[in-house]
Amino acid sequence: MCSLVRLLFFTFVEKDNISGSTDMNSSIDITYLTLACMCCGVAIVGSFMPRRATSLVAYCAMIFATMSGAASFGVYTYIFWGIAVLITIGINYMLPREVACSRAGLPFIAGGSLTGTAVGMATATSAGIISGAALGAFFGALAFANTPGGRAMTFPSAKFFNYLAAKGLPVIVTLSLAGIILTLILAR
Repeated sequence: MCSLVRLLFFTFVEKDNISGSTDMNSSIDITYLTLACMCCGVAIVGSFMPRRATSLVAYCAMIFATMSGAASFGVYTYIFWGIAVLITIGINYMLPREVACSRAGLPFIAGGSLTGTAVGMATATSAGIISGAALGAFFGALAFANTPGGRAMTFPSAKFFNYLAAKGLPVIVTLSLAGIILTLILAR
């Protein structure tokens, strides 16, 4: 984490002091764009596994995409997604260990959310991507509840919605961020 902060600080200082060479600027932009795409890929793959900091990787992708010039976000957008990431990480730390490390239903929830995110990306709006990810996570959890392994989580029950909040919210935040960033990069 410390090295990431140093890298970001060094980059901001160096980017302001670079003079003249446009080749250097474009290579820095390509490096940041590559880092943003790599972070999005890691976040998407990580959403299928019970990892605590997957949403933080998606937030780093947002920072790298901005530094590359491929995306532009306002201060309130950074604050909103930063709070959302902190909430998802906080939820994961407050969960009992057996729930936090459980993979049960996560492929269904993440797969549904990824599908919803892809459908939302077709609208090219943040609202479409976020609502697509949320609806996809809900339908993925519903599909899991109808499998033999998920019979204990009958719909509609408190156990179903608790598990959806515990596993679905981090996936929704992660895939929404990755979807928004990739949409902006692809629209460039």
